[in-house]
Amino acid sequence: MESLAVGSPLGEKEKVGAVLVVGAGISGMQSALDLANAGFKVYLVERNVSIGGVMAQLDKTFPTNDCSTCMISPKLIEVASNPNIEIITLADVVGVSGQPGKFKVKVRKRARYVNAELCTGCGACIEHCPVQYQVQTG
Repeated sequence: MESLAVGSPLGEKEKVGAVLVVGAGISGMQSALDLANAGFKVYLVERNVSIGGVMAQLDKTFPTNDCSTCMISPKLIEVASNPNIEIITLADVVGVSGQPGKFKVKVRKRARYVNAELCTGCGACIEHCPVQYQVQTG
């Protein structure tokens, strides 16, 4: 488990140094980008194996029938390449303590069995994986 200490008490006039965003769907990603662009360190925690949420699984959006992939792909790239955003996938928030402006959050990271630092996206791990990942559609 990891503990993330976020910020300082609101009574002080200091700028809060880090923010935790829970959920990396389209709204969570936009929130993370807005905060990161404002100069905050952002921890983006997602329970699933990848970011993007339900929108990443859709073909078109309602009511305009816009291409979902066309809308979300630039956001995915922007989030992944932002140096102020740390993406933590396969993770669950298991505890929150503290007070507004100074929270301590416990995040449990589940095993992924692939070293994310060495991953090149070649897909070889998928061929050898004994477990099928099922898409959860809500």
